[in-house]
Amino acid sequence: MNLARLTCVLVFLASVAHAEDCAFEAKAIKPQFATKLPKGFKLVSTKKEKRQITQVLKTPDGFEVALTLSGCEHVAFAFAIKGGGLTSKTVGAELVAVSKRVLPTLPLAADATADAKLFLKALDEANISTMPAQLPCGDATCQLSLEADAPKPTKGQKPKKAEPDKGPAGVLKLSYDFAL
Repeated sequence: MNLARLTCVLVFLASVAHAEDCAFEAKAIKPQFATKLPKGFKLVSTKKEKRQITQVLKTPDGFEVALTLSGCEHVAFAFAIKGGGLTSKTVGAELVAVSKRVLPTLPLAADATADAKLFLKALDEANISTMPAQLPCGDATCQLSLEADAPKPTKGQKPKKAEPDKGPAGVLKLSYDFAL
């Protein structure tokens, strides 16, 4: 093997080794909701990928909460909340109210990395005037945003059209990102 090929192989192996060298351990990327859910809550799905897990939970109030946790060089988690009349035109004060109503009820596991209390504290301290809004989370980056929910047509049916005065359904998103 000539020197150029050997160098290429060593560079490739070093890059592969570095790609797996994460500050956030893969074993910490595990389900975030409690194993035994309170009455009225239903775990809809859990999707685990190499360095990410997404769980979707239905609440007794009819909200759907998708919790995503991922990490390697960063620890990131997000709560995406749908339902309860959220639309693409929902204003910041209403988003804060929905967050404060839904987050404390979530049945998170005792050892969960995702922290709903962190967002509740940040929402109390934040001065939200525009969307997306940056939230105070110390050295981490936290954000409150509102995204349009893409309607999912069912087989053989046309997607529902949004009411003109309300706009399409909205997804309230609270995201946390901390560089390790």
